[in-house]
Amino acid sequence: MELKDFQKTSLERIKKYLELVHKEQDGGNINYASIAAWDSLKSSFNLANAYQKRENGLSKDVPNFVLKIPTGGGKTFLAVKTLDVINEVFRKKRTGLVLWVVPTTSIYRQTVRALKDRNHPYRQHLDMVSGGKTLILEKYQGKIDRFTPLDVEENLVVYVLMLQSAARNELLQKDLRIFADSGGFTEFFPPEDRLDQHEKLMEKYPNLETFNEAGGIWKRQIKTSLGNSLRLLSPVVILDESQKAYSANAQRTIFGFNPSVVIELSATPSEGSNVLVNITGRQVNDEEMIKLDLHVTRKGSLAWKDTLWASVKKREELEKEAVKNEQNTGMYIRPICLVRTERVGREQQGRGFIHSNDVRNELINGGIPAEYIAIKTSEEDELKEIDDIGGLMSRDCPVRYIITKQALQEGWDCAFAYVLAVLDKTHSKTALTQLVGRILRQPYAKKTGVTLLNESYVYAFREEASDLLEGIRKAFEGEGLGDLRTHISADEGLDGYKKDFELKEYTVRKRFEKVAEQIILPFFSINDRGKWRKVSYEMDILRRIDWDAIKLDAVYSMSLTGRAVRDDEYVAQLSDDVREVIKGKRVAQKESGGIVIDSIFMAQQLGDVVPNPWQAFRFAEMILSEMTTRHRIELVSENFSFIIEEAKRIISEQRDALAENFFSELLGQGKIRFMVVSRDIGFRLPKKISVPANTEYLRRPDGSPMQMSLFEFVAKDMFNEELEKPVAYFLDDQSRLFFWYRNEVKHDNDYGIQAWKKGKIYPDFIFTVTDEKTRIR
Repeated sequence: MELKDFQKTSLERIKKYLELVHKEQDGGNINYASIAAWDSLKSSFNLANAYQKRENGLSKDVPNFVLKIPTGGGKTFLAVKTLDVINEVFRKKRTGLVLWVVPTTSIYRQTVRALKDRNHPYRQHLDMVSGGKTLILEKYQGKIDRFTPLDVEENLVVYVLMLQSAARNELLQKDLRIFADSGGFTEFFPPEDRLDQHEKLMEKYPNLETFNEAGGIWKRQIKTSLGNSLRLLSPVVILDESQKAYSANAQRTIFGFNPSVVIELSATPSEGSNVLVNITGRQVNDEEMIKLDLHVTRKGSLAWKDTLWASVKKREELEKEAVKNEQNTGMYIRPICLVRTERVGREQQGRGFIHSNDVRNELINGGIPAEYIAIKTSEEDELKEIDDIGGLMSRDCPVRYIITKQALQEGWDCAFAYVLAVLDKTHSKTALTQLVGRILRQPYAKKTGVTLLNESYVYAFREEASDLLEGIRKAFEGEGLGDLRTHISADEGLDGYKKDFELKEYTVRKRFEKVAEQIILPFFSINDRGKWRKVSYEMDILRRIDWDAIKLDAVYSMSLTGRAVRDDEYVAQLSDDVREVIKGKRVAQKESGGIVIDSIFMAQQLGDVVPNPWQAFRFAEMILSEMTTRHRIELVSENFSFIIEEAKRIISEQRDALAENFFSELLGQGKIRFMVVSRDIGFRLPKKISVPANTEYLRRPDGSPMQMSLFEFVAKDMFNEELEKPVAYFLDDQSRLFFWYRNEVKHDNDYGIQAWKKGKIYPDFIFTVTDEKTRIR
């Protein structure tokens, strides 16, 4: 694998920096060598930020820098080449320990597979670095590969682990396997009965974990664990997707391994990162490493299947070209289509959403072989079997379609992914942001000479063009393809590096406990054959609506105009203006012709607002009969999408009005009441809450803690700036207030009132006031 020009330049910067660090250290500047080297290069290298000093668990200065490289820029390859530079100018040896830390299972599998494959360029370069003496070991779930001092002395040992395995909590460290006394690393430590030697080793490495931490008259014995072994070996640490590792817990864990140097890989480094190498999207594109232009097609059809089959057609077109190209060049490419659905869980099928199994069945029924299709979800990972037999880019792999919802996010890598079909009607902008980067990488990091195979394609179901392009812009920023820095918010990852791998638990403040336990809040309840229960919208309201009372006159009287159905195709290109990131240009608007008038299809669409399929079909028949009587069939066909959407709006408005009238009637008759039925049915305030350990507190304007909240901890991100935060400040200042509680809107465990609409009513705050009695408001 030949180095690109920007990769060569990057390695020259890294080499120069490490040479200066080593020179400073040799000159006696042990504590500030990293800063001094950085400052020497700041002007010539145009380094934007002041160096943020890092120290290891021994309080020693650790050189730390970030390689900011966009998706498709070859960051893993550059990391491997950086190891060569480190061994040459900094460590001055070929052997030793490299700790390669990754955030997710998918990145873990890809990294281990590539590094263990002796035919892969990554492994080949490692073997060149080590003189053919490379050991790839791993810590994953229950598996811990052992090694000896001789292994590290004679080989370049690359140890791959996920950060979940490494992250630790001071109070719970005994429960984490990586720090357990596994008994497999005894050769790194003195004999068990030589406690005097244990103490001497502890003097040199005071952050080693021991039995008998208290000390006293009993000398401490060092645990012969993997964690302690790493601390003794001063490893080089490579931190992949490092923006996920900036919580205090993650940073403490990484630098607690006593590394000699830490290299971070990220397309979107966090604020405060020491960015030594900053590669732009344009540099990567100029080197032909990513698939641009990106073509975005918004389908005009109301049927998600049309969007799916349009993406299938494009993928098949690409494969035909790939076969021709292979015959001419020998380059093997098997284009893959990623399909984003609305639902994936086993229990979520058949609820009116586009499910992964619906897509699989549609493809199979349409003639796509079952072995071409794989589902990748948190529950069902059919790609694992593929990874175990060589991966998606193997000639033996048949997969051409991968169905997912959120499982293929940042870090997942397959350059054969060319087409993205977004069938998620409600969150497609989010889907674009997460998934566009997965189809941008160019196979083998070089153009093919065939335009179709050098570009990428997105097909979106029922989404506005402006939303599509906004999603693309965000995706380009998130993949490092603009000259913008992105800070990843804390609530973005409960997997990977982002959470601290433990939840902190808070209980009700002591002074509020007694009153809080006695409070039971009411619901609307209905008398069901002599027994009271909570109102169910579907069973008690929707099912009893008089659908015959729905008037369709407003549908019949709609004005129809000639409006051809079109599929808009856009091209997303890198913009010359770096502030714009990309520019969108509509290059084609294809006439699709009129949509076939189908009462069954219309009934399926009306099912979103009319739950009874027979009633929905009756409405569809009535509407189409009347509209084709009043207008030419061609005009109805051209307006079919418009008619359906307007019919849904008009029917839903009348449905809600009928539901409200029916609800009020039952309320007047006493058949529905707003009351506490029993201690089991009423809502009770929670006794405790659990929040991620790195969640930020909400504090009063003067910086002091909130005083009147039910729980001592109040999460800052639960409040918006415009209204909710001022209300919280106001409540906390009221002398007559006893306590207040922030009710999380639409959170399953919080208080919501079901009335005549499908959505529940969630109060933002629950609070109590005191006069003679404590009352709830």
